[in-house]
Amino acid sequence: MKMWKNITLKLPGLNLSQVSDKISELDIVSITIKDKLIESESTWFDDMDNPPVLSGDTHDLVLLINDGININKLITQIREMLNLYDMPNYIEEIFEDKDWVVYTQSQFKEIHISNNLRIVPSWETGSPFHGTTVIIEPGTGFGIGSHPTTQLCLKWLEQNIKNDVSVLDYGTGSGILAITAKKLGGGKIQGVDIDPKAMTNALQNNRLNQTDVLFSHTDNFISNQKFDVVLANILSSVLIKLSFTLKEHTKKHLALSGVLENQVDDVLKGYSPWIRLSVTKELDGWVLLEGLL
Repeated sequence: MKMWKNITLKLPGLNLSQVSDKISELDIVSITIKDKLIESESTWFDDMDNPPVLSGDTHDLVLLINDGININKLITQIREMLNLYDMPNYIEEIFEDKDWVVYTQSQFKEIHISNNLRIVPSWETGSPFHGTTVIIEPGTGFGIGSHPTTQLCLKWLEQNIKNDVSVLDYGTGSGILAITAKKLGGGKIQGVDIDPKAMTNALQNNRLNQTDVLFSHTDNFISNQKFDVVLANILSSVLIKLSFTLKEHTKKHLALSGVLENQVDDVLKGYSPWIRLSVTKELDGWVLLEGLL
């Protein structure tokens, strides 16, 4: 059986994006920049307008290499390329090759949001369930149901979506929220995202669930439409920038997530000129804000 090694480098104080570029010419199969915190505790988001610095203080650099590579030689090369005084600390993990499709599938299990709502991957749809099942194929679009912000929104939808209400999911990602709104009885549902790859993932999930949600890129979104419910699960800095964009589309109800407890005041201030928001749900340090016109 072929073997591989993961080398997790500890490089405090360094810009890991720059480090990755410098060492990419070495005998390395892949380089991953990994948050030191687990997903539910992480406060890191990729903001395309303000790309974050991926620092060795908050992230690790994980190198995938062939088992036969000499670790001491590789670490010495990295030290020299980065002009480090000391050898960097690292953790070595050796593992067997495997069926990576099966392994990836094993990481995404059925998620119960409530007794009446669950999220399942496309390969686990057969188990019995007396409620609403939403099928999600993991892809590049954010949202498979595991992150606290997604769960806050799913629970909110379950409690607030009535028959035939129209819903706009702004920043739809995988389409999980828009598709759930449709399966819970919503009327006209539209999902919008700036990322073409997210759109592809959302359309795939739309087909899997046999729903008729309209997904579109923000460039093709007709700006004069209003919806009974507008929902956005995006990082707080982007939510603040979108305040008056979302105002144009909100007929009655606005719900926002992607906000940490210490970011609430800034978001409230950004929306105060046109709607009064309040925190109505909290999970693992994340909150959901909502307001009515």
